[in-house]
Amino acid sequence: MDDDRRLIELIAQLYGGLVTSPPWEAFLRALGDATGATFATLVIGRGPSGIDAHVSPGADPQRTRQYCEISGEDPFVGLPEGRVVAFRDFVRHIPAPFRDWMDGAQTGPVLGVDLRREPDINVRLRLTRDRNWPDFGEAEAALVERLIPHLRIALDLHARLTTTAAESQLFGGAMADLAVATLILDHDGRVLRRNAMADRLLERGALALGPGDRLIAGTPSGATTLARLLADPPEPGAEQILVLTGPDGETLNARARAVPSSAYGDGARLALFLPDPARAHAPGSDLLRDRFQLTPAEAALAAQLAQGAALADAARLLGIAYNTARSHLRAIFAKTGTHRQVELVTLLRGSAGAFGA
Repeated sequence: MDDDRRLIELIAQLYGGLVTSPPWEAFLRALGDATGATFATLVIGRGPSGIDAHVSPGADPQRTRQYCEISGEDPFVGLPEGRVVAFRDFVRHIPAPFRDWMDGAQTGPVLGVDLRREPDINVRLRLTRDRNWPDFGEAEAALVERLIPHLRIALDLHARLTTTAAESQLFGGAMADLAVATLILDHDGRVLRRNAMADRLLERGALALGPGDRLIAGTPSGATTLARLLADPPEPGAEQILVLTGPDGETLNARARAVPSSAYGDGARLALFLPDPARAHAPGSDLLRDRFQLTPAEAALAAQLAQGAALADAARLLGIAYNTARSHLRAIFAKTGTHRQVELVTLLRGSAGAFGA
């Protein structure tokens, strides 16, 4: 029963370490205590001796740096995957540089296990004792063996979490560079998440929040549309234009999309994406009319498309029938030499920079 309780506590520490920085320090300390190890160390890297991360709570930082420098001399690597192995049973020859390091660190018995993760990541868990301490026994090896399935899961989860965090940071930076404000609303219209661009729009007065951080549409028609979208969000993959008006009278065309129910655990329902007119690169209708010899109606539609509106939403904003918008779009394709809407939008936005819009 004591062994089971100890295992459960270690598993809790292992999974809890997924959200700490550096990860797994508490788990490694607890594992060291449970096995009578002086140090418990986790080394992650590519190849048999590569090191991308080295976590060894309580170890002398200088000794850790020295080990990283001579890790290529470590003979206790490349262990049979997923098998707990003792240093004395695996190593037959210790290179002189590594022997000197072990002597300086007073390293004695070592117990280890290697795990290989896709695509070419090697994970080394090492338990070490001081030189004058007894060898690790069967009980310590059995405990580490019972942890191996959980180690595999935790390592894969950590890889996914760090990848997701890195991509979120990358995409968040890209959204800011593209001058797109993002707001995540719950079913009451309360803002749960917003990015730096949205903060700038709020500071400038282009957007407003009411009590409880609820988004204010600014006009009765905008409020009606927002309430309808919160009650009945667009279908997955679809979007709808929502016109918002700030306290300063500035009008913004927000693209509304439904938030998948599994994406957040805090009731998120609707995502709004708003280009910042102060930084947007979409050209005006006058420039497009002169550049591509469009009629005023065609130029007005082209300007809406360049701002990111879908054809149906652009037609609604311009007060024209959808079939009329399709007819204008065919004429715009012919005059611009494009064949798809994505190609057209790229050309239109490029014309803004080329002609100083």
